[in-house]
Amino acid sequence: MFKKIFFTSLFILSMDSSAWWDTGHQMVCDEAYKLLNPSAVKAVDPLIEEHGSFGRACLWADWIKGERKDTRSWHYINLSDSEQDTYAAKCPENGCIIASFYEQLNILKDKNTSFSKNEEALWFVGHFAGDIHQPMHAGYPEDLGGNRHFLKFENGKNTNMHKLWDGQIIDHMEFIHGKDYLLANVTSKIKIFLEVDHSHEIESWAQESRDIAMQKSVGYRHNELKIVTNKYMESHFEIVQERIALGAIRLSQTLNRIYLESN
Repeated sequence: MFKKIFFTSLFILSMDSSAWWDTGHQMVCDEAYKLLNPSAVKAVDPLIEEHGSFGRACLWADWIKGERKDTRSWHYINLSDSEQDTYAAKCPENGCIIASFYEQLNILKDKNTSFSKNEEALWFVGHFAGDIHQPMHAGYPEDLGGNRHFLKFENGKNTNMHKLWDGQIIDHMEFIHGKDYLLANVTSKIKIFLEVDHSHEIESWAQESRDIAMQKSVGYRHNELKIVTNKYMESHFEIVQERIALGAIRLSQTLNRIYLESN
């Protein structure tokens, strides 16, 4: 019993809040790359060469937030409890991920865009596809998308709702099942989800995330969740896997459309 408690405590203490969207963002983009058509691969490869992979390039948008503060609002939308329709979100009042996504797509579509602008546009688009599939990127403004929805683990360690969904659920998944478990499940879900049609609109993807954030099981609405248990994290493993799989599929379909049209 003591050994189990010790290792559980060690796991919680070692949690890295960036793990989900290091892990998650890279997985969305790397799995999307595998689904690109030849025209898209030909267009994408030179634009990601600097980073070595699409997954790595998709981390860049977080790296630059410190020096390019104007991009910080590009990563989310926040809606009050009385505003649940993501199609009604306005930039800058509600955050700018939707507007920024379309702006960067237009840069990619423009044949007169410089190479460096194309690079950045692709890196942003890949990153935003990951962000919008994380439910807390469609949260409340008053708590900064769950960053001020403060929580505790059962051992008393502090966390918050955004950090929990950004990294700690995946950390727990990997702690129990190993590093390969997430990718195996995401790959499996991609095969299933490829059989159904997907909306081309980021507003629709955002609405899914918002609806998940509002689910009673999540405990975000009305600050219901106070204590994070292993059972809570494990009950949401599948949602995390599904969101990464859907992000990968929709990103690939977006890029495939762009580069087929451009040819």
